[in-house]
Amino acid sequence: MSKNKLIFLTAFVGFVGLTVYALWKEVSRGTAQLQYSISGVILSGPGARGIVKTDNAHVLLFDPETFELVASKILNPFLPPSTFSIGQDDASQPLSGSYRLLVLTDKNGDPNLPTAGEVIGPLSQPLPLGTEGVKYSVDHPFQVFPAELLAVETDSPDTSIRGTITVAPELQSKLGLEDRLVIMLFDPQQGRPVAIKMLPSFRPPQNFSIGQTNAMGGQQLSGKYSLRILTDKNSQPFQSVPGEIIGRSQGLISLGTGDLEFELDQPYIR
Repeated sequence: MSKNKLIFLTAFVGFVGLTVYALWKEVSRGTAQLQYSISGVILSGPGARGIVKTDNAHVLLFDPETFELVASKILNPFLPPSTFSIGQDDASQPLSGSYRLLVLTDKNGDPNLPTAGEVIGPLSQPLPLGTEGVKYSVDHPFQVFPAELLAVETDSPDTSIRGTITVAPELQSKLGLEDRLVIMLFDPQQGRPVAIKMLPSFRPPQNFSIGQTNAMGGQQLSGKYSLRILTDKNSQPFQSVPGEIIGRSQGLISLGTGDLEFELDQPYIR
């Protein structure tokens, strides 16, 4: 083989190698983005009037338990149907598990201030990261945020207990994909729950909060409470079935406590 042919062949092989490597990197990057994002198409419902191409669309992800905003993205121009993708690249903290999606339009540069012609959709059920093909519809005029988000605004850190729920390693196998989570505050003197919160899914480690907005009968909470958190497989939180697990606080916990690490460490038996 001549020297020129050898040089050409070497260059060609090198070019092909670099091209394959670049394609592999791009495919890997795309796969990672899909795994840590939620994507689909935004549609407009019959009640969504006033959308113009210059509107901003704010695509938002909320923690399904605390309703904390964890990721946001602006689409502009926006004229449905429009495709979207939101996830880890749009968040300032590591994401895992499921999140609730909300989309609204903005005409005045302030997404917190409703203006004529702006529209909003429903707060979705929890969607796992990696979900594709979501069909989301902005379907009514934007006048107020969903009630769940407004409730969070009234539940300040001073009137709630917040933290992270984990599961003891030996009980991990008890968890099921359909398990609900039940969080309860017990009054130490009355010996009964004074606040209860039920979540549709549990994917530990999972953030949680419970407080004044979850109080039973509208009673005013203050002071210290016993905390119990359990999984529920039969939609009967006060009737245990095999596989359910629970954690009970060792002492009383004050309202205003944050960053609590709480472990479910026992089978739930009643």
